[in-house]
Amino acid sequence: MRCFLAIELNEDIKEKLKELSSHFKINGIKLVKMDNLHITVKFLGDIDEEMIEKIKNLDLSIKPVKSDIKHIGVFPNENYIRVIWVGVTNLIPIFKKIDEKLSELGFKKEKDYIPHITIGRVKFIKDKKLLKNKIDKYKHTELGTIEVKNIVLMKSELTREGPIYEVIKKW
Repeated sequence: MRCFLAIELNEDIKEKLKELSSHFKINGIKLVKMDNLHITVKFLGDIDEEMIEKIKNLDLSIKPVKSDIKHIGVFPNENYIRVIWVGVTNLIPIFKKIDEKLSELGFKKEKDYIPHITIGRVKFIKDKKLLKNKIDKYKHTELGTIEVKNIVLMKSELTREGPIYEVIKKW
């Protein structure tokens, strides 16, 4: 089963992200559906039921932290854009703590942490200048602050219409 750990977003932030992502309705960019917006803490890949049970038995609870949702970024870089994202602050200590606990189950540790919310994936782009201009225009966007209280284990089922996410466990 394809799974990941995530932080869910409130409806207010999702609405603001939807509004922001509407500026990136460009041929060749697939925007993330509002219901699917989240902060990925750790992508786990395809794991079996036994591993899911081991993860569910971990204590992945966190102390509440305030996180600012701001700034547009891209992966892997501005000359070759594949992912458009909005950054989130104050979450690296949480990411490291969870990564440490998962490494005890055999998951590889991340090299670095860039907490973010993916808002679009670039499949192809004819007008790179248009995309770069939009990224520059909205680069310093500030969407507000959320209180992060929970981590969720999500199942991700890939379909033609896009992924379908389902919460397996919430800490």
